[in-house]
Amino acid sequence: MNLNPKPIRIEPAFADREQVRAMFMRNAPYRALAAYAPEGVKDETREEDKKPLLPWFRGDWALDGKPLVEGAELILHNRNFVEAAKSAFGTSFVNPEFVAVNINGPSPAGRTHMDNPSFYGATRVDYPLPFLRMMGFSGLFDAWRVVRASTLCWFYEGPGGSFDYWPEGLDSPMRTEQPPFGNVALCADTDRVYHRIGAIGDPDAASPHISPAAQIHSDGDGNWLILENGEVLATYPSHAIRFSILWKAAIGDRRTNTGNLTLDRIMAIFTADLRHRRVDFQVPSDPLVDTEWILLLQRIYADSSGFCGKQFPPPTSMRLSHLL
Repeated sequence: MNLNPKPIRIEPAFADREQVRAMFMRNAPYRALAAYAPEGVKDETREEDKKPLLPWFRGDWALDGKPLVEGAELILHNRNFVEAAKSAFGTSFVNPEFVAVNINGPSPAGRTHMDNPSFYGATRVDYPLPFLRMMGFSGLFDAWRVVRASTLCWFYEGPGGSFDYWPEGLDSPMRTEQPPFGNVALCADTDRVYHRIGAIGDPDAASPHISPAAQIHSDGDGNWLILENGEVLATYPSHAIRFSILWKAAIGDRRTNTGNLTLDRIMAIFTADLRHRRVDFQVPSDPLVDTEWILLLQRIYADSSGFCGKQFPPPTSMRLSHLL
């Protein structure tokens, strides 16, 4: 199996693109991304953590291989997506898992990031996403990583709104898909490739001040409204909104025979590495909800990488074979 697949462009993405496009309005409203998938714990002493939330909303159309909304099976079991994943990763085993959708209002460029990883024994079902992200950034748990194919497609014809990505790492050239988007999609491993959304619409337009409680609604007449606590914070025509779909599938057979992770095992690996780095810390009683612990992991593993021109987080110099 190819663990460093080259992105594959899919065209056509759908047999009926407009049928898929119509699903966005039918399945509104959508929650703010900050409520749906928090990126990390905020440290209000840092300027970058004081920035306002972008008008970025998300919803689930399929989970655990099962459609959640009418028509989602056409995306979940899209033959073009499955065949592209087989070709990119060099495997015949592709298990479609979920379909998520993004709805973005006019806004500055999004943060350069990788998607939230999953591990055998540690998934978003039982673990908070900020914790899983630090497991991924650390590079300590790659032996347990679930390899996934990701396919993205877009519905937007306005200014900006590109999909930018760095398939060979941040010190290599950026590649981009730009609107107007036709019936196209891109298959890659966005759990391990940095990417971002380009600025959408007028770069000088002011974004509404929203909290994680905000939602975006369709009024049924082609307009989209951002509401929070019953108050309309912004109204946009449909052509000003960038819609996208994210499809993910588990790829190939498990690569190692290391058993599943448990919280005790995860903590043993984290604490051994922190001691090796001579980091001063206290072992938390509940590491999944302890704010200071998550902030410590973010400082050590996310901030210290600084994206550092690498596609993947640099592996620890410590040998962990005795912990596997």
